[in-house]
Amino acid sequence: MIKKNHIYSVFIIVFSILFHCTYCAYAEKTATVIKSQNLSAYNEVMKGFKAECIQNNITIKSTYDLNGKMKIGHKIVRKIRKDKPDVILTIGILATTIAKEELKDIPIVFCMVINHERFQLIGPNITGIATEITIEKQLKGYQNILDSLQDIGVIYDPSKTGNIIKNAESKIKDTGINLVKYEIKSSKMVSEALENLISKIDALWLLPDSTVVTKKSFGLIKSTAIENKIPLLCTSDVFVKAGALAAVFSDYKFVGRQAAQLAKEVLSLPSPGSLGIVNPDKFKLAINSNTAEELGLELKAVRGEPHVIIFP
Repeated sequence: MIKKNHIYSVFIIVFSILFHCTYCAYAEKTATVIKSQNLSAYNEVMKGFKAECIQNNITIKSTYDLNGKMKIGHKIVRKIRKDKPDVILTIGILATTIAKEELKDIPIVFCMVINHERFQLIGPNITGIATEITIEKQLKGYQNILDSLQDIGVIYDPSKTGNIIKNAESKIKDTGINLVKYEIKSSKMVSEALENLISKIDALWLLPDSTVVTKKSFGLIKSTAIENKIPLLCTSDVFVKAGALAAVFSDYKFVGRQAAQLAKEVLSLPSPGSLGIVNPDKFKLAINSNTAEELGLELKAVRGEPHVIIFP
């Protein structure tokens, strides 16, 4: 009898251990989301993240919106420390900066940070998705509507987007495309840059450079490009809505899905750490049909394509 009881006890212990291990392997993980502010692009990221989290057995415990205010961030950090989620998704630079500085013991996956390399977003607990599409994919997108691209002009401030230019030069040198650069150090130099570039190029590439692109300068850049029949190519659909010809940009909803997949990978590591910075997996091509018409461009080849958005 004692022997049987002993065997039974051992069986219960072994079963409990196996059950516990199985439960741990499949137990839901938790995530907290911090948005820098309420933008439509950020909300699209959220939709994708939520959908993919369901597929990856990750429960979103809470979502916070900083409304663009640093002070709100410090209050939210205290709540997050109390909740202790397994992973944090940050959307935008403000949310990412606060999380990086104050939540060093929780894995962070960031996205929607323009030109992320400027902000030193590295660390043992930081993984991210770059906002900018690779230059190869950008060119592929532009070439869908422009048959021949040879001389692409770009105005830039080396202190803001010098890293993007350096990367672009290394990637396009074997494509037969020539990058015609013009450095500026002040937004007052934009007019001068346009005068020097416009006769030498067959397209103008507008980077996310705060020295080059201001409320005042964008109007000048756009009107100069259209007057001279020069396609204005951008990295955000916002500028296409405002009159630029085209933009190749991240598929925001898919960025959210990609972030959830990265979160799952981070949490499956032996000890949650960093997977570094990855590029967006998918892109969209936005085109302004009115601008295309002014430039004499046909859009028949791209109309109806799933990755193409045509405004208005």
